[in-house]
Amino acid sequence: MTNFSSRPARTAALVVRMALGVFFIASAILKLVGIDEFEIYIFSFNLLKLNAAFLAARLIIVAEMLVGIGLLANVWNRFVNVCAMLMLVGFTLFLCYAVLAGRTDSCHCMGSLIEVNPTQSLLKNAVLVILLLVAAGSQPWRWRPRWWLWLPVVVAPFVAVFTISAPDNWLFGPADELYDADELGKAIAPTGDLGTMGLGEGRHVVAFLSPGCGFCRMADEKLTHICRRNQLDSTAFVYLLPAKDTVQGQPAIDTTAFIRPGFRIPMMTYFRITYGQRPMVFLLDGAAVRATCHYRNIDENQIVRFLRHEDD
Repeated sequence: MTNFSSRPARTAALVVRMALGVFFIASAILKLVGIDEFEIYIFSFNLLKLNAAFLAARLIIVAEMLVGIGLLANVWNRFVNVCAMLMLVGFTLFLCYAVLAGRTDSCHCMGSLIEVNPTQSLLKNAVLVILLLVAAGSQPWRWRPRWWLWLPVVVAPFVAVFTISAPDNWLFGPADELYDADELGKAIAPTGDLGTMGLGEGRHVVAFLSPGCGFCRMADEKLTHICRRNQLDSTAFVYLLPAKDTVQGQPAIDTTAFIRPGFRIPMMTYFRITYGQRPMVFLLDGAAVRATCHYRNIDENQIVRFLRHEDD
């Protein structure tokens, strides 16, 4: 990498290095603020299971923080430069894959607060690579701390990230949500409000969602990608949305709120069953509820085993 000899050039390289360090740390913090959307974005490529996507999202944030700290520390520059370059190359390859896959949605490189699509992020990375080559010309501080003094610095980002936002599967195990079983049974009976939907026969993943709920939209994304990644029967996933009325006594289909259509059901039926909690997901085996969950504890393995009858 470049090595500048003049003092102004070395000073300029040092300024660029400090700016890059701040940028990497800011990028990591923005990802952490929007961690829910970032982990779902990673999961949406169907390369990792949901629990692995939780972990990968946080490890990427930790890696960015460590590179940013290394750049700001301005010691062991060659090692830090190589790590930063490898990270940028890795991000760039992933973004190329996203572009080839036709993805135009935000890549969450700058979290959810700043929308950047993969093409724009590729241009950003090209600029960062150039700046990193310039920053490589800075002279490291003469002070070289012993390696063990850096252990708390290296450990701190891991502790901070996993404490501020522990993976959902660490905090939320399977749980029974509060709902009215009698009202659910009445609704799915042949003469009930949901009787024409056939929920009393076969196995279904029934999600009670609301269009204005951000967590409901993220639950939709999780369920949709679980279905696609595992090649499950999409008709087994049923979304129920509250409505003041229905069309000719039949649930009206809403096609805009979520990735897959949702069926409008009477609002009072919706609230009598769920007590107003949203999102609420039922694993419904005929008239029997095998499990319930909310957004945080959706379990990919549990849903796959349930729909494939591997839990018998």
